Amino acid sequence: MKFYAIGGFKEVGKNMTAIEVNGEVVIFDMGVSMEHLIELSGRGLNYEDLDEPTLRNMGVLPNDTILNGKKVIAIVISHGHLDHVSAIPKLAKRYNCPILATPYTAEIIKRLLKDHNQESQLKFVTPMQYGDTAELSKNFRIEYVNMPHSIPDASLIAAYTAEGLVTVAYDFKLDNTPTLGDKPDYKRLKELGSEGVKLHLSECVHIREEQRTPSEKVAKDMVIDAIDRAYLDSSAVFITSFASQIARIKSIVEANKGRRQVVVLGRSMDNYINAAKDLGLIDTTQFQLQGRPKEVKATIDAVAKNPEKYLVLSTGNQGEPNSVLSRIANKEYKFKFRKEDQVIFSSMTIPTPINKANRYVIERNLKEQGVRILKDVHVSGHAMREDHRDLLRILNPEKVIPMHGETERLASFASLCEEEGFIIGDTVHIMTDGRYVNIK
Repeated sequence: MKFYAIGGFKEVGKNMTAIEVNGEVVIFDMGVSMEHLIELSGRGLNYEDLDEPTLRNMGVLPNDTILNGKKVIAIVISHGHLDHVSAIPKLAKRYNCPILATPYTAEIIKRLLKDHNQESQLKFVTPMQYGDTAELSKNFRIEYVNMPHSIPDASLIAAYTAEGLVTVAYDFKLDNTPTLGDKPDYKRLKELGSEGVKLHLSECVHIREEQRTPSEKVAKDMVIDAIDRAYLDSSAVFITSFASQIARIKSIVEANKGRRQVVVLGRSMDNYINAAKDLGLIDTTQFQLQGRPKEVKATIDAVAKNPEKYLVLSTGNQGEPNSVLSRIANKEYKFKFRKEDQVIFSSMTIPTPINKANRYVIERNLKEQGVRILKDVHVSGHAMREDHRDLLRILNPEKVIPMHGETERLASFASLCEEEGFIIGDTVHIMTDGRYVNIK
């Protein structure tokens, strides 16, 4: 068995890995670097319009040339976040193989392919339910296991290979009281551990935080409290969160309790929410959803006339320059913030330099206009150190490779593994982009 570290081993994002057994390769996830994608947008360039070599050279796409000439039999996707799926329209056509994903993730992938005029690839998208297995060949069988994250239909992937079982834990949390979907399938996870896991692959975004990640139920309570208090004043109230966080969006709408008209603004909000609506995951009759620029502008103009009658949920939680919230803060619309208007960030800042810089800019801009800011009304969708320890003990793998982080995070995960009896360089490997390792 060979493990290929393609992307996500020098950075948070750009996630793509692969396993080779007996000359056949299965790819896991195919994402972009969100940091470089945001830089692209800031330069006035369109991701959709640029070709694969250009995007690879700019650092947006993972460099998958290590797989040139390999027999790739499937692309297996863990969940629908852009740093895990957004490279599919640019790279998947090179492989012309099945793209496996849970139903919500599959819907996101289909929308991405259509946006990039890649309709010819739609036939390869194969929805998978939890517990389903896909017999890819004599060397690979894939199973999806329920594992909560901050987006619907996230999963742990169990890859049964001719050389042993591989578990792929791309982005998860051990949430026992989720507000959308079910808690982790502990029964199946324990069964996998009993069957014997040869190799465990795991994200490590919050590995350095020595605690367990709080449940999304905690975030729901925080959102209710934040909105209740905001409504004590007759000011404008804006709230921003991740567009893919459907559970959080539902909590925000429910917290309003019919007191104001809820408007949801932004292209990514439109994409993710409509995908959720199509699968019956959210009721969109309780709010107005606008994603097209002209519709967004018209809605904001209406809000400007009676701001105290609206709760505005918009894109911009990372301070992205072209987001709805940033454009309002930059006074590009008729609406102008007044002193004591409130902006609630139901999110955390993704730990990359450009996100930190963008958040600083938008927060400074808002404060200069007298806006009251409430930050971190949020809990993470990523496992923290003690969650990782719990999963390692449940699965009890022979070997481990951390993913989805720069070297410091990978090393921190390796140190946890060392605490659990693994040996760095022997049973736990710290990888870097563009390298592979033989797993014996």
